[in-house]
Formats: sequence, C-alpha cells, structure tokens
Amino acid sequence: MIEDFLLGDNPFIGVSHLAQEKAREEAKVSTVKNKIKVLKAALNSGATGYTFSTHDSNLELLAAIKKEENLHIEDMNYYILVPYAQSYIRQANKAGAPALIQKIIAEIAKHPSRLIHALKGVMMIDPKIFASLFIEMNLSPYMKILPPKKVKAVLLHEVLTELIVSFDLIDLLKHIDHHVHNRLNLGFGIETRNIGQVYNWLRKNNYFPEYIMTPLNPLGYQMAPGKTQAEKAVKEAGGRSKIIAINILASGAVSFEDALKYMQNVKNSLYAVAVGTSKPWRAKENFAKITSALRQC
Repeated sequence: MIEDFLLGDNPFIGVSHLAQEKAREEAKVSTVKNKIKVLKAALNSGATGYTFSTHDSNLELLAAIKKEENLHIEDMNYYILVPYAQSYIRQANKAGAPALIQKIIAEIAKHPSRLIHALKGVMMIDPKIFASLFIEMNLSPYMKILPPKKVKAVLLHEVLTELIVSFDLIDLLKHIDHHVHNRLNLGFGIETRNIGQVYNWLRKNNYFPEYIMTPLNPLGYQMAPGKTQAEKAVKEAGGRSKIIAINILASGAVSFEDALKYMQNVKNSLYAVAVGTSKPWRAKENFAKITSALRQC
C-alpha cells in the first residue's frame, strides 16, 4: 500500500540521466523561490513528502522553507539520500583522494562526540565506525533544520550500496543500519539500480533494511539485471522492506499516463513513489493524477 507520494530533487539539482542539456535547463529555473512554488503545488495536489540528496542547494532550500509563512517544514515527510556522491567524486578528482580523506576527518573532528568515536575507529582499525560517522557528518546540517519526527529514512546512496554488495560487507551495512536507528533514531534504507542482485544478496544474508529505493518503470530503465528480474525482486522484497519507486518516467522517456498504467500493476508492493519536476504547473498536474490513481482509501 502506497503511504507516501514524494517530490524528488533531481530536477532541482540538474540531474537528468538521459539528457544533460535538459538537466542544465531545469537547474537554471530552479531558484529557491521557484523550488518553493513547486513544493507548494505538489503538496496542494496530494504530495506528502520530499526525497533529496545532501546537496548544498537542498540545505539552502530547507532553510528558506523554515522561514516561509505559507509552507511549513512540518508539512512534509523527508527521505534523505546520503552522501551526495558526485560532490565527493569531484573533490577527489580535483585534490586527490588523500586530501579528500583529510577533509572528511577534519569535519568529523569539529564535533567532540564524533571525534571520540573516530579515534576509537583508528585504535581498533574499524572502518565500520568511520562509515557511520561519515553518514552522520553528512546528515548533521540537515538535522539542525528538519523536525526529527518528519525524517522517515536515511538512504544509502547507490554507489555505496553497490560497493558493499560487491565486497560482501554485510557486517558494515548492519553496523550503519544499527547506528542510524539507535544513535540517530531514524529509519534506514538503501538505494540501488541493481535490485535483482541486491535482493538475492540480502536474502542470502537474511537481512533486509527497512527501506529500499529503486527505479521502476515500463521500459526497465535502470532496473538491473533486467526488467523481469527487477519486478520479481520488488514483489518479493516488498513483503520485507518498504519499497520506494523512483525514476518512474525513465528520465522522461515514458509518458505520465503510461507510467501510471504500469504503476497500477506493482502498487501493492510499494510503500512510496517519487516524481521530480522543476515546474509548479507540472507538479500540480502530476501529483493530482498520481495520487488519484494510486492512493488507496
């Protein structure tokens, strides 16, 4: 049963997996004022939350929302994707991996409680501690703004998910899960574009996170290893984890009407659906349609 209808942030930060020019154009019109208009339109048409990466522009947006009179930050549920991987890749390319690691350690050291845990990680040579603190460091500025009860989940970015699965680091994933749940008091999940193989790995280890975010669309775009296998994995995983469907329009290659028809067939396995746009009129139109078609009374 679908509980949350989410506005996604990709158009706000200029991400389009099929068209760079389209992404640049969307980013140009995505001023803070326009983003707030989009959020208002989405909420007024049935949206219940916002899913976003820890990109600096989202921090700016949330700070602005907190000052808004006609849009309250408590009006939405939040699903945070951590970390914003592209930022770290760019930093590593520019300054090198050692400099990036030094910067991360310096950020951790600004907070005494985290520094103690970091030193423990050094003494025990335990990467699990560093990974958990890295996640916490990325979340910290957002948690100073957002109402904790409205933050439903912290989702591990697909890059880290794939690394963890590839190297069979189940203990690391469980440790991060435990840290997020017990230290931060937040729900935890993973993002993946390889749901078929990730599901098999989770089942093998008899572990399922509370949330799984994954693409789901009629083209099978970003649904690895294949559409049929991905759909089967979503159906089976939906009984154990809360599935959040993203990229339902296949980066614009699928019409909204075709996407809705497809979602009708898989909605019983889903907990939430995310749709992104940088235009207020489209947010109003799309969320009115999707909530009408998929919301179950």
